[in-house]
Amino acid sequence: MARIVDKISLDRLRDRELRVSFLCPYCKSTRITLAATQTTDDWNGIDCPKCQAHILLDSVSVVVIKDGTSPERT
Repeated sequence: MARIVDKISLDRLRDRELRVSFLCPYCKSTRITLAATQTTDDWNGIDCPKCQAHILLDSVSVVVIKDGTSPERT
């Protein structure tokens, strides 16, 4: 059985409602949520409301592994 491996870049995820949530890497106490539209292409991003660090989504890739055969349709 063949497997299909597809690596999906940030550019392809931009209109797929990708969101990443984590604690601020600088102060480690404020939850930050970034969307795929917040990239270095536009120098967007957000500032941490506590420590004012500017945080942006630089790169993301998602790897999808799928069996090569299609499921049967009824």
